[in-house]
Amino acid sequence: MNKSIAAAMGFDDLYGGSEAFRERFDEMLDAVKALPEDLQERGRSLMYPQLHNACVMGDVELVTALLATGLDPDAYTYTDDDEDQPPLVWLARDVELNFEAKRQVAEALLAAGASVEEGDTEEEAKNVGDDDFASFLHAKSPLTRRAETANE
Repeated sequence: MNKSIAAAMGFDDLYGGSEAFRERFDEMLDAVKALPEDLQERGRSLMYPQLHNACVMGDVELVTALLATGLDPDAYTYTDDDEDQPPLVWLARDVELNFEAKRQVAEALLAAGASVEEGDTEEEAKNVGDDDFASFLHAKSPLTRRAETANE
């Protein structure tokens, strides 16, 4: 069943050739199936990786629900390309969402245990010219918080 879904999404080679990809793909589909009924259609409408795409859409409700199913907030896509990054990097790279939407999604990811250090999110935000989001990520870094605590 998931093999045909992967093929329909254009991931048949990866699904058939990479165990890590196949496991993550199946995990994302299982998470969508586990969503409350009112959110399942929104989840099914997204391409793989559903969590990452919900993030860049700014859909905080869907992101929170997907994370509640047990998805790793630092999940990599295992696509072996530039997109093989955790959701917070996808969010940092996005140029469509405004700061407030990005902040809300990031807060949901961080509350679920995402790491701002995973994938160098701050640098990714700077690379797309989003200095506000880069500053937000910098402030959320445990390294920054430890340094501030040490200076108090």
